[in-house]
Amino acid sequence: MDNLVSTYIYEIKKGSKLLALVTLLEQDVDCAIEKIKKAGFSHCTQKIEGKVNLFFGEKCCIDIISTFKDKDLCNLTPQEDFILGIMLGYSREKQCHRYLNRLDLCPIG
Repeated sequence: MDNLVSTYIYEIKKGSKLLALVTLLEQDVDCAIEKIKKAGFSHCTQKIEGKVNLFFGEKCCIDIISTFKDKDLCNLTPQEDFILGIMLGYSREKQCHRYLNRLDLCPIG
């Protein structure tokens, strides 16, 4: 966990990533948040079945995530899912295909 959070912090600092998401056991969250705060980044959490999704990165991204963090990720609207994927740095082209697929406009084979 520690190395993954450190790697994402490095990527966010360098500008290659705006936002990161890690899923942690509850006992590991406080340590990760401490590292994130020391690095000067914003964060928010989402509890899921004994674990926690920890989003962290640029404040503007966290502000957006905070508008839908109370939903399970599988229940995001196509628009929310698209926004999250883009902010996490997923392939823009694949996110466009995923978005269209979720709207049933361009099914993926």
